[in-house]
Amino acid sequence: MEPGFSVANKDLRYHSVELLRLYKGLMKYREISELVGLPPPAIWRYITLKIVPSYERAESIVRLLTSRDVVSNILRKYIRFKDGAVDTSSVLDNVLLLKILAYVAFYSFNDVDTVLTVELDGVPIATLVADLFKSKLTISRKGIPFTSDAIYEAEYVSRDPPSIVRLYIPSSGLKKGEKVLIVDDIIRTGKTTATLIKLIKSVGGVLTGIFSPISIGQKWRETLREYLSKVVTVLEIEELDQ
Repeated sequence: MEPGFSVANKDLRYHSVELLRLYKGLMKYREISELVGLPPPAIWRYITLKIVPSYERAESIVRLLTSRDVVSNILRKYIRFKDGAVDTSSVLDNVLLLKILAYVAFYSFNDVDTVLTVELDGVPIATLVADLFKSKLTISRKGIPFTSDAIYEAEYVSRDPPSIVRLYIPSSGLKKGEKVLIVDDIIRTGKTTATLIKLIKSVGGVLTGIFSPISIGQKWRETLREYLSKVVTVLEIEELDQ
């Protein structure tokens, strides 16, 4: 779905420079120039802090460099398709790209107390998102975590392989009234996300939104139909052959 753009309580001028630096690690000055409509020398001066963008210029840069059209085109270059599956290893290994994706989430939502994800692949992007929001990071695990805290538990039925999957969160990871953003690397059936929503509701938390760099097919829309207005994905991929 198309991300919104929120500037509330955001350091636009700093973030515009940081985004330009991240893009410089993935692209040439000429390519960035074509994206933001600025000459390469001006981009270089921003990146090296010879000058600082005005607030208006910074907002334009951030809006462009966190837009779905731009980021999805970059993301597509780093994913691979094999045997009916999406290989995101080149995304998860690329810190620059993960940071850009984190900025997309950051500028799509407000009021986040806790970023909630599922081990393992969702952890890198969720960590970076939590850092930007300066929020708590909570990781849901598929095995009972070794902790002295009480544990919240929810389950769903997995299709491949057919099994019951149980997710566990220490009670300290979610609190009543907390505003929670769910972050995962891929949404496919939506079952994992729906289970996390169930956990949030069970403790009286508030779902702020759902963010995923990649969504596959349309099944997740049916599973999460009640929450579609809260979902932001960057790259939408048609259903893959099984």
